[in-house]
Amino acid sequence: MTGTRLMRAIPVLPSLKVADSLTFFKQLGFAAWAWEDPPSYGGVTRDGAELHFFTTDRKEVCEWTSCRVDVDDITGIHEQALAAGCIHPNGGLEDKPWGYREFAILDPFGVLVTFGQNLED
Repeated sequence: MTGTRLMRAIPVLPSLKVADSLTFFKQLGFAAWAWEDPPSYGGVTRDGAELHFFTTDRKEVCEWTSCRVDVDDITGIHEQALAAGCIHPNGGLEDKPWGYREFAILDPFGVLVTFGQNLED
Protein backbone atom coordinates (compact mmCIF):
# COMPACT_ATOMS: atom_id res chain seq x y z
CA MET A 1 0.00 0.00 0.00
CA THR A 2 1.31 3.41 -0.93
CA GLY A 3 -1.03 5.36 1.32
CA THR A 4 -2.65 7.00 -1.68
CA ARG A 5 -6.29 7.85 -1.08
CA LEU A 6 -8.64 7.67 -4.06
CA MET A 7 -10.73 10.84 -4.23
CA ARG A 8 -13.55 10.02 -6.67
CA ALA A 9 -14.36 8.25 -9.89
CA ILE A 10 -15.86 9.92 -12.95
CA PRO A 11 -17.48 7.52 -15.42
CA VAL A 12 -17.08 8.28 -19.12
CA LEU A 13 -20.21 6.98 -20.81
CA PRO A 14 -20.99 6.41 -24.49
CA SER A 15 -23.55 8.53 -26.32
CA LEU A 16 -24.92 8.50 -29.85
CA LYS A 17 -25.34 12.29 -29.58
CA VAL A 18 -23.59 14.04 -26.68
CA ALA A 19 -25.85 17.11 -26.87
CA ASP A 20 -28.92 14.91 -26.30
CA SER A 21 -27.27 13.17 -23.34
CA LEU A 22 -26.46 16.53 -21.75
CA THR A 23 -30.02 17.79 -22.28
CA PHE A 24 -31.43 14.60 -20.78
CA PHE A 25 -29.43 14.88 -17.55
CA LYS A 26 -30.22 18.60 -17.20
CA GLN A 27 -33.84 17.60 -16.52
CA LEU A 28 -32.50 15.73 -13.45
CA GLY A 29 -30.87 18.86 -12.08
CA PHE A 30 -27.39 18.45 -13.59
CA ALA A 31 -25.47 21.36 -15.13
CA ALA A 32 -23.91 20.62 -18.52
CA TRP A 33 -20.69 21.55 -20.31
CA ALA A 34 -19.30 20.47 -23.68
CA TRP A 35 -16.35 20.77 -26.02
CA GLU A 36 -16.87 21.63 -29.66
CA ASP A 37 -20.13 22.40 -31.44
CA PRO A 38 -21.71 19.95 -31.90
CA PRO A 39 -20.03 18.33 -28.92
CA SER A 40 -18.16 15.06 -29.29
CA TYR A 41 -17.31 15.09 -25.59
CA GLY A 42 -19.09 16.68 -22.67
CA GLY A 43 -20.32 16.17 -19.19
CA VAL A 44 -22.79 16.99 -16.48
CA THR A 45 -22.24 17.84 -12.84
CA ARG A 46 -24.48 17.96 -9.82
CA ASP A 47 -23.13 18.48 -6.33
CA GLY A 48 -20.06 16.22 -6.19
CA ALA A 49 -21.11 13.89 -9.01
CA GLU A 50 -19.89 14.05 -12.61
CA LEU A 51 -20.81 12.01 -15.66
CA HIS A 52 -18.82 12.45 -18.88
CA PHE A 53 -19.92 11.40 -22.38
CA PHE A 54 -18.09 10.54 -25.59
CA THR A 55 -19.56 10.02 -29.04
CA THR A 56 -19.97 6.55 -30.48
CA ASP A 57 -21.96 5.31 -33.46
CA ARG A 58 -22.55 1.90 -31.84
CA LYS A 59 -25.88 1.76 -29.97
CA GLU A 60 -24.99 -1.60 -28.44
CA VAL A 61 -22.07 0.02 -26.61
CA CYS A 62 -24.57 2.38 -24.95
CA GLU A 63 -26.91 -0.48 -24.08
CA TRP A 64 -24.08 -2.47 -22.47
CA THR A 65 -22.94 0.40 -20.25
CA SER A 66 -24.01 1.33 -16.73
CA CYS A 67 -22.87 3.20 -13.65
CA ARG A 68 -24.25 4.06 -10.24
CA VAL A 69 -24.50 7.30 -8.33
CA ASP A 70 -24.89 7.32 -4.56
CA VAL A 71 -27.15 10.04 -3.14
CA ASP A 72 -28.21 11.26 0.27
CA ASP A 73 -31.89 11.79 -0.66
CA ILE A 74 -33.17 9.07 -2.94
CA THR A 75 -36.72 10.41 -2.79
CA GLY A 76 -35.80 13.77 -4.33
CA ILE A 77 -33.93 12.42 -7.34
CA HIS A 78 -36.55 9.69 -7.79
CA GLU A 79 -39.30 12.33 -8.04
CA GLN A 80 -37.30 14.16 -10.71
CA ALA A 81 -36.78 10.93 -12.67
CA LEU A 82 -40.49 10.11 -12.44
CA ALA A 83 -41.36 13.56 -13.78
CA ALA A 84 -38.87 13.03 -16.63
CA GLY A 85 -40.40 9.62 -17.44
CA CYS A 86 -37.03 7.87 -17.54
CA ILE A 87 -37.34 5.13 -14.88
CA HIS A 88 -36.12 1.77 -16.20
CA PRO A 89 -39.09 -0.61 -16.70
CA ASN A 90 -37.51 -3.05 -14.22
CA GLY A 91 -35.77 -0.44 -12.07
CA GLY A 92 -38.42 1.04 -9.79
CA LEU A 93 -37.54 2.37 -6.35
CA GLU A 94 -37.03 -0.44 -3.86
CA ASP A 95 -35.00 -1.56 -0.88
CA LYS A 96 -32.36 -4.12 -1.79
CA PRO A 97 -31.02 -6.94 0.42
CA TRP A 98 -27.56 -5.33 0.36
CA GLY A 99 -28.86 -2.35 2.36
CA TYR A 100 -29.57 0.17 -0.38
CA ARG A 101 -32.73 1.89 -1.57
CA GLU A 102 -32.29 2.38 -5.29
CA PHE A 103 -33.84 2.83 -8.71
CA ALA A 104 -32.51 2.87 -12.26
CA ILE A 105 -32.98 5.10 -15.28
CA LEU A 106 -32.23 4.72 -18.96
CA ASP A 107 -30.81 7.65 -20.87
CA PRO A 108 -32.00 8.27 -24.46
CA PHE A 109 -29.48 5.78 -25.86
CA GLY A 110 -29.88 2.95 -23.35
CA VAL A 111 -27.14 3.72 -20.82
CA LEU A 112 -28.31 2.52 -17.39
CA VAL A 113 -27.69 4.77 -14.39
CA THR A 114 -28.63 3.50 -10.93
CA PHE A 115 -29.17 5.98 -8.12
CA GLY A 116 -28.87 4.56 -4.61
CA GLN A 117 -28.92 5.54 -0.96
CA ASN A 118 -27.38 3.53 1.84
CA LEU A 119 -30.22 2.66 4.23
CA GLU A 120 -27.88 3.10 7.18
CA ASP A 121 -27.31 6.80 6.34
